[in-house]
Amino acid sequence: MVKLTAKDRAQATVKTYDMKTSLEAEDKISRESVKSQRRNREVRLRANYNIMILKKKAKKLRNQERQKLREDHGEVLYPKMEPNTIESLRVPDPTFEENLTQEQLETEKKDETLEYFMNGYKPKLLITCPYYPSKATRMFCREMLNVFPNSTLIYRKATQLSRVCLDAHKKGFTDILDVFVPRKAKLPTSLIYAHLPEGPTVHFRLSGITFMKDLPDKFPAAPNNPELILTNFKTAQGRRIARLFAILFPSDPDFRKRQVIAFHNQRDFIFFRRYKYAFRKEGEKVVLKEVGPRFTLKNRKLLKGLPKFDNKNVEYEYNPHVFVKNKKTFAN
Repeated sequence: MVKLTAKDRAQATVKTYDMKTSLEAEDKISRESVKSQRRNREVRLRANYNIMILKKKAKKLRNQERQKLREDHGEVLYPKMEPNTIESLRVPDPTFEENLTQEQLETEKKDETLEYFMNGYKPKLLITCPYYPSKATRMFCREMLNVFPNSTLIYRKATQLSRVCLDAHKKGFTDILDVFVPRKAKLPTSLIYAHLPEGPTVHFRLSGITFMKDLPDKFPAAPNNPELILTNFKTAQGRRIARLFAILFPSDPDFRKRQVIAFHNQRDFIFFRRYKYAFRKEGEKVVLKEVGPRFTLKNRKLLKGLPKFDNKNVEYEYNPHVFVKNKKTFAN
């Protein structure tokens, strides 16, 4: 195979400093494209290298010409072009808030979380883990105790999760978080969240775990009643997931502790962060200190009712083997 050396590239490089407009660059590209069809392999390689340089120069000249037209005639006639991204090209969802009426939004809130928002009861969380968890899994469960106030950790081992849900409801628990880890794995891979006594149940994939001790700036924290931030949950299912996160924390945050927990949704990946904040310069500037832990959730399945083996009331299920447009998301 013939390869271009540094000397060949120097000989192949075309003169671009004498080109003043993009039309001149396009004309040279058409002339070099004729050479790229010749039988001589070295000539074709040099011509293709020249075409690559000329295309870059033509793009730069087009941007300069458009910028000059914008300055002369204004942005109304020549608006600034924005790059196409997944967010700008995403498929619009009919359940966005701007597409719904106020009555539809109020009806949407009448679900399993209505009692919490109406009465404001104090949540009581049970954290469980099956089999014999690894050292890292036990550490993650203990840090979950530090995140959620009024929570209890019990290792259920081989007990079925459906039976644990029934016993937990009798003892006054309102929600269950089950941290699942495979037998030969070190870090947990999934998280099952069930709201008592009638569900729903959400299966999350768990990834990107960073423990509190591994953060660069360690900062002490306690399971106080934190302030809660839920961002970018735009669709109907996304708002439902956000309400399920909200009922895990008391509705009366302790503002003097200055602790905030954020659930940020981006393309169906939910990023969890916890911070301490302080005001500087008489409240004009806020300084954030991350407390930890960090982890990322991705919704795999949403079920009506409690987690049972024969529960087939599936509201949503992610299937990677079926072609799905990457511009259509579930929660945002």
